[in-house]
Amino acid sequence: MTKLITVFGATGSQGGGVANALLEDSDFKVRIVTRSASSAKAKALQERGAEVVEGSYDDPGSLERALQGAYGTYIMTQQYFELPDFDQLEIKQGKAVADAAKAAGVQHVVFSSLEDVQKTAGFPCLHFETKAHIEEYMRSIDLPATYIMFPAYYDNYLTVFKPRQLEDGTYELGWAMEGAPMQGISVPDAGFAIRGIFKNRAEWLGRTVGLCADNITIQQHAEILSKHLAPKVFKPTKMTSDAFGKLPFPGAKHLGDMFKFYRLGNPDRSAELTRQLYPGTRSLDQWVQDNKETLLSVLATDKTAGKAQYVK
Repeated sequence: MTKLITVFGATGSQGGGVANALLEDSDFKVRIVTRSASSAKAKALQERGAEVVEGSYDDPGSLERALQGAYGTYIMTQQYFELPDFDQLEIKQGKAVADAAKAAGVQHVVFSSLEDVQKTAGFPCLHFETKAHIEEYMRSIDLPATYIMFPAYYDNYLTVFKPRQLEDGTYELGWAMEGAPMQGISVPDAGFAIRGIFKNRAEWLGRTVGLCADNITIQQHAEILSKHLAPKVFKPTKMTSDAFGKLPFPGAKHLGDMFKFYRLGNPDRSAELTRQLYPGTRSLDQWVQDNKETLLSVLATDKTAGKAQYVK
């Protein structure tokens, strides 16, 4: 029997990857939840067969409608760094959608969670901890769920972590990792891995799954990009995570804390488990090969760096 999956955040990166993967599988029907059914991304998903409903985490009635009759749901809560109490807003919204899923009798929730960095590493990373608190609440109400954790996105090279061209013509990669390796994945590949979780509820229910394809240094990122995009030359930033946290844009401190956690906290992500779920998961080298023309186009059309901000 075809299973209906309600996908929150489907017009963004994570949710979009999940929706796209599910739409390619006849075992699933997809319902996406968006604030604007008339948006280009919502219409594109609708043309591929998705049911589109308007809804908001702040509107309990819309959550009830979005989850009615759904077998499963993918939940991705959002962060608005420009708001002073973004963490409390996100936790409130996460609890609301958890309660709605429980009330609707959803059989399989997949929630995009993250670590409680303060508890595990001894220093704060607020936008991780909000998701950890939501997960804790979901567990407290016995929500039938799988918890997935993303690493950094390769796809950010096309947007918010687009390489910055320096005066000497080389390109700087903005991940402030100070020589340490960083786990990463392509968001579309992660979507297919999450589809694998929905296809096998019995195996994955109650588990935490850390996704990744690679765990390599930013110097290795630079070498891969330089190889495929020659004669352009790339190199890692020398900026520390503490210095990144002092940059003048909303969320800089939280991203600096994130880099510190990536560097020191040993995040639990598994390339082996990810490829078990989706054998086609690509390395960074493969992803750059596949996206060479898009990368070159992005670098050619705008030589300024992408504004570093958290991708929803």
